Amino acid sequence: MSQTPTLSALSCDEILVNIFQYLNLPHFSFNTRGIVNPHLSVCARVCRAFLEPALGILWRDLNTLTPLVEILSSRWYDRAQRRDDLNALSISDKERFKQYANRVRMVSYTCHGYLARLDPDIILDIVGWSGEQYLLPNLQNLTLHEDSPSDARLDAMVKALVVPSLKKLDFGIHHRTYGLVSPPPTSASVSTLLAQVLATATSLEDLHLVVAPFDFPISPPPFIHIQRLQKVFLHLASPSLTLHFLRTLSRLDTLTDLTVRTSSSDWNKEIPDTGGFDLESSFPRLRSLRVDGPTAVLSLILSVTSSPSMESLILNMLGRNGTSPDNYHTFFSTLRSKATVWSETLRTVTYNYAPQSTPGSWPQFQDFFQPLLVCKGLRNVQIDPCTNALFLTDEDVTTFAHAWPGLTNLYLGSPTSPAFDHVPSFPAVADMIRRTPQLRELTMPWRIDNAGMLALQSRTEPISVQLESMNLDWVLFDIDVSQARPVGELLERLFPRANLLLKYHSRHSYLSTSPEKTQIFELVLLAFNEARSRNNSPPI
Repeated sequence: MSQTPTLSALSCDEILVNIFQYLNLPHFSFNTRGIVNPHLSVCARVCRAFLEPALGILWRDLNTLTPLVEILSSRWYDRAQRRDDLNALSISDKERFKQYANRVRMVSYTCHGYLARLDPDIILDIVGWSGEQYLLPNLQNLTLHEDSPSDARLDAMVKALVVPSLKKLDFGIHHRTYGLVSPPPTSASVSTLLAQVLATATSLEDLHLVVAPFDFPISPPPFIHIQRLQKVFLHLASPSLTLHFLRTLSRLDTLTDLTVRTSSSDWNKEIPDTGGFDLESSFPRLRSLRVDGPTAVLSLILSVTSSPSMESLILNMLGRNGTSPDNYHTFFSTLRSKATVWSETLRTVTYNYAPQSTPGSWPQFQDFFQPLLVCKGLRNVQIDPCTNALFLTDEDVTTFAHAWPGLTNLYLGSPTSPAFDHVPSFPAVADMIRRTPQLRELTMPWRIDNAGMLALQSRTEPISVQLESMNLDWVLFDIDVSQARPVGELLERLFPRANLLLKYHSRHSYLSTSPEKTQIFELVLLAFNEARSRNNSPPI
């Protein structure tokens, strides 16, 4: 008898896996007694056809090795009893364990709780008993963060979890002084461990490395074994260590995505230099760069990057006491020269600037965007100076429209206490939107006054039917309450598809100290929604 279409479909593993994915809900997890996901457990017991697809999903992601250990012994916490249990297991028990171990693809092992923290002897006993070189031979994604681990524990975890098939590794060693039961790792052990990791995980594509806040030096591992490494995140203990790793990584011709994070306080007594970098070939294929650090570090990494095709640049500038205008001048000069090289490829730029120096040395808003005007292909621009040094004019807004006609997302942060004459007018912003037809999201400070209303009220056609989000968090009004409704109706007519986002925060004195300003905001939004309802548009 031929099978019905339904039975034929349910005998296909790919279809069953897609169905069972919906049962793999994020709130299900593990405890010391096994896997807590009753739906997938039930599915695995329905029939043989359901068994492997359900178990494959159920065991694919682990946040502790305890369920695997308990397959072999319920007395794993006692070494003598555990070894007795392991010696008593048969060949079929070993094969059953291997079947479960082979299903694991991702382990997120942060070891913050007692239940997840297995003694290294347990891991070594199981590896020795199994006779296999790797405990989880098909593992692809590993998150391993340890709090002040001992040398023995680090060695055991690496032997158990680092395998040739590994594609993504998030590895962190954190130093905490409370509750230590063993000495923290030594410099030599961490260096040896990193070398062992990269010598084994030859398929690694994504490396996330955090070693902080230890003060000892460690040597960068030999990346020559890694032929596929594309993405690296570094947050290391000291400036010298960061530079040491960067010099090693700069020689990789596979690296396309680099993130470097460092505290500004680390660099108070150390000025980075380009020694050890080959300025002609450092980071030759980098396409995405993010740096969180002081301007000196940003300048260094930009200057040594030889990639001709940068696409995304995220720079979080952390100021520090003693930062001089010369440092800012060096940074913007370096950025200007690199922007010329990347003028055809750069698509995304983000600045976040958090100064800690004296106000007189703060760069002006124009300093941030002037170097980027040669990049005609920019699509996403975010500039957030986080200072009072913002003076954005109508001419600046017009310049944006001419320089970046393909913009899809523009975010310009506001000063902490904006002044009415320091932000562009409503007509200037509207004209910029008209000149950037692909713009979808807009957040920037601007002002609405009587002159601006008169200039736009006579317009009957929409300025943009593509704009989807318009954030008026920083809008400043120079109108009275009676004009709030016409403003809302005008905004709806000019931007019929845009979601109007109105926010006001107590930290902004021009709102918190003026109930009338808040009332204007509320009436503008009310009139906007009423106009959308009349035009059969959904309210915000």
